Amino acid sequence: MKMIKSLLLWLAFAKPTLAAHSCTTDMLATVYEAEAITPQNMDFDKANNMFVAHEGWLNDHQIHYYKFMLFAPSTYSGVVTSGGTSADVPIQNIYIVTTDGSFKGAVGRPIVQYHHVDGVDYSDFMEVNFVAAPGNYTADDYKSEEDIIDSMATVIPSGIIINIPVVPTGSTLQDPEKKGTAKAAIDPILVWYKCQEIWTYVFEVTDSTAAEHFEATRTSQDAPGMAITTNKFATSTNVLSIPIWHVNQFKRGVTAGVNGGGPDPAGMKNIINLDRPDPSYTPLWQIFWAMELPINYLADEASNNNAVTSANGFNFFMAPMYVNCPDIGPVGTTKNPDIAESYDVNINLAKARNWILGSTGPFQEGVSVSFKAGEVVIGIVETNMMGTYEFELGSSLVPRGTSELLVVAKNETIRTIIVVATDSSSAGGGIPLVTVVGSIALVCFMAAL
Repeated sequence: MKMIKSLLLWLAFAKPTLAAHSCTTDMLATVYEAEAITPQNMDFDKANNMFVAHEGWLNDHQIHYYKFMLFAPSTYSGVVTSGGTSADVPIQNIYIVTTDGSFKGAVGRPIVQYHHVDGVDYSDFMEVNFVAAPGNYTADDYKSEEDIIDSMATVIPSGIIINIPVVPTGSTLQDPEKKGTAKAAIDPILVWYKCQEIWTYVFEVTDSTAAEHFEATRTSQDAPGMAITTNKFATSTNVLSIPIWHVNQFKRGVTAGVNGGGPDPAGMKNIINLDRPDPSYTPLWQIFWAMELPINYLADEASNNNAVTSANGFNFFMAPMYVNCPDIGPVGTTKNPDIAESYDVNINLAKARNWILGSTGPFQEGVSVSFKAGEVVIGIVETNMMGTYEFELGSSLVPRGTSELLVVAKNETIRTIIVVATDSSSAGGGIPLVTVVGSIALVCFMAAL
């Protein structure tokens, strides 16, 4: 009997024995630090090790957001698929060692289950698991998931989900109002992963006790819009999403550093329809990719989701792409002064030039796009890294009698645009001379006298 009591006492108060295989000495680089420029890291300010506060639109007012993990078939192959939903976005575990089964009894740093190096298992979205601290536990005895498993400690999933992306060591968040290299009043949370100390930042949470626990990361009570948001944006099995109408791939009318958005600072501002005060807000945004913009469209002429309709010349593709974009800073304090009263849906030959803006698909770089009036090729361009084209059409180059212009890519007509003129007798005026060499149409035009 005494032996059994002694064993129970030892189990209660013994220091946990840590398994050597639970640790790693590998360099733990994040996706943001990769040398190759990709849609995932193109907006990360490597020179200053900083996440940029991008500008966007909500109900014709300016908002800001950070961009973290991109969940797409290209980055989460076999997990996020075409025809899927935001339920495909993974959720991983974060462990809080506690003496009382809650945040109040938390001891030491949290432990995360996965890192970017774990590929498709990693997620910015993590479910809090409370780990019962043994009687003789001291802070940070556990430094990995395997330590917890090997200790046979009781683990209780809480159902609380937090948005806590892993970031490069020493990285900071840009202040959304001061911009430049000014840092937001948010401190990182240092956590353990396989015995290595890594950096994270916490944003949205699904329970107020989590917000209270991490409140100390907000270093200024005077910084508007920095508080941790509490709402039911996720469950243990599903992170909800909202749309982002993505037009940042287009540049016409943008001056970088003046009216640019993100992730490309030289591209237009994207549009959302919900922010933190709305109970349906979530930081996970599904990309509605702009495939067509109105003719002659300029940056900021639309800044409300109710304006970007097919009747106004917009066409969007619901991409199987989700991105973690926590909103930050004041909610809609600056109104857009550049909203258009109407939008051009046709090519008007009464104008000397018309701009045609569109896309062949997200990130389809180098696709040849031709513009045809019947069988006459008027011009050819290639899509940029974001998969978009912006073509300036000279009205004098359009053959007389043309009623529609075809946009062709990959041997298919991807867009048909009606051509109109205020004076039909003088529509167009160019006389096309077409020479075909191989698969390239070289088009020469002689202006009408």
